[in-house]
Amino acid sequence: MRPWRAGTLPPARHEDAARQLAALGLPLLLLHGRQDMIFPALLAEEAERLIPSARAAVLDEAGHMAHIDQPTAWLDALTDFLS
Repeated sequence: MRPWRAGTLPPARHEDAARQLAALGLPLLLLHGRQDMIFPALLAEEAERLIPSARAAVLDEAGHMAHIDQPTAWLDALTDFLS
């Protein structure tokens, strides 16, 4: 709790995250809700452009808990990615 109280927590978004993920060379699914107010869908779309092996699936009628808001669409996107 000390870093949180002191306001010294590191940022949630690491500046070189896209580079590190791209270096893995693994297929990535960025499954995101368009209405997410914590991590905007724009971040997933930006990551898709920066990471050659990434694919963004943005669910329009979902927020931060996309798997709860749109479970069928979420499962469809995941199933499509895995097949």
